[in-house]
Amino acid sequence: MPQLTIQQLFDAKREKLQLEWISGREGGARVMSGDMLKRSGVGVIGHLNPIHSHRIKVLGATEMQYLDKLEPALLNSTLGYLFSPEGSSAVFVTQGLALSEAIRAQALQSGTPLFTSPETSQELINVLRQYLYRTLAETTTLHGVFLDVLGVGVLVTGDSSIGKSELALELISRGSGLVADDIVELSQISPDTLQGRCPPLLKDFLEVRGIGVLNIRSIFGETAVRPRKNLKVIVHLEKPSLADAAKLDRLQTNATTRTILGVAIPMVTLGVVAGRNLAVLVEAAVRNYILQLRGIDSTRQFIERHEQLMADDQNISAEGS
Repeated sequence: MPQLTIQQLFDAKREKLQLEWISGREGGARVMSGDMLKRSGVGVIGHLNPIHSHRIKVLGATEMQYLDKLEPALLNSTLGYLFSPEGSSAVFVTQGLALSEAIRAQALQSGTPLFTSPETSQELINVLRQYLYRTLAETTTLHGVFLDVLGVGVLVTGDSSIGKSELALELISRGSGLVADDIVELSQISPDTLQGRCPPLLKDFLEVRGIGVLNIRSIFGETAVRPRKNLKVIVHLEKPSLADAAKLDRLQTNATTRTILGVAIPMVTLGVVAGRNLAVLVEAAVRNYILQLRGIDSTRQFIERHEQLMADDQNISAEGS
């Protein structure tokens, strides 16, 4: 399970958010793990909320005004929970707001890391939430070529030497972008979203049999590569046998999916046979996927038109008799 310490979080975002570590240095070793993303009723980061708890609390102007209005006894109990290891992994005060003595004392006593930032609460939450979800997300690796085709993340899979890299090269020459070749790192950044990246060692490289390893960035330019992309469609290449061809559902009325990290991804299977332009077929599959997102199902339209034509013919026959 991926893990992240508060010290690592501070080091990663110190410059961007202009963070200052006020107290609680001993709490820098506190660990946040990936299971926090799935824990019901507990968020990773958010404002002070007595109902919906967050592991990282953010105090802005509204929260500070609320604390200032509390009676001393209630304030002490609220701050006691806020700065307890059970209540928070760390506390961030935004907008450069002044810290009360009560907050400083509780942070010092509990050892909970206390940070300040001149950024607004929403800006800090947006930056840290994206970083935390990306870092703590459950990950897996798959064999294939990951591409940005017409703005859609497409993973091309298939047996070794079936032509995945050659297909990727042709798609890149047609304007698509390379994310990763051979090994694709997939992270679940939300309950229904997978994001793919390339391992640092393989970044920008594509291996094509007979040519060798190509640096796609150097050959095609900066626009031919992508640092990451959300996975939306899987294109699986296979060499069909005669028996497979006989069983082929030409209308594709039953959608095929592949489940990765609990997320169902639409999958299209393309037969690799002589004379087929696979690059055009992949682009057509992506365009069809985009239409389906807009509620346009070409197969369903064809079936409905066919059924209507049959119904009209039956009506004409009935009237003639």
